[in-house]
Amino acid sequence: MNFPTAVRTCLKKYSTFTGVASRSEYWYFWLFNLLASVILDLIGLGVLRFLWFLALVVPGLAVAVRRLHDTGRSAWWLLSGIIPPLLIVLLCLPDSIKNDKYTGGQITTSARSSITEENVATSNSHCLACSKLRLPGQTYCTGCGAKFAED
Repeated sequence: MNFPTAVRTCLKKYSTFTGVASRSEYWYFWLFNLLASVILDLIGLGVLRFLWFLALVVPGLAVAVRRLHDTGRSAWWLLSGIIPPLLIVLLCLPDSIKNDKYTGGQITTSARSSITEENVATSNSHCLACSKLRLPGQTYCTGCGAKFAED
């Protein structure tokens, strides 16, 4: 996920505390927030920086919760922020394959299957949600995570 897409996704999911967020989505949003705060500090707009903080505290918490869900942990792990190095380590962990509890049955990035010779077949269907091309043997869209209908 690239920088603008990650920021746009976090702002679209302003107060969505369910689901998952990739590492890049979380860290790009964190970088965006940090850069904007530094710029507001440098130009001497402390009041505007405080308003910026208030506007982005909810999406910041939401993306952190979704990131912890992606690692297979509950939102209660945010309380480990009392010990910042522990929370940073948790937010840097790769996604968990066994986190159906938080993904709602969607397959996360590392759990997506690769194409093998056994499941190669001609298929030209596209995802109805995001129009990404469906590759042979896929049961979930790699673009949006939607489940494909059975053939």
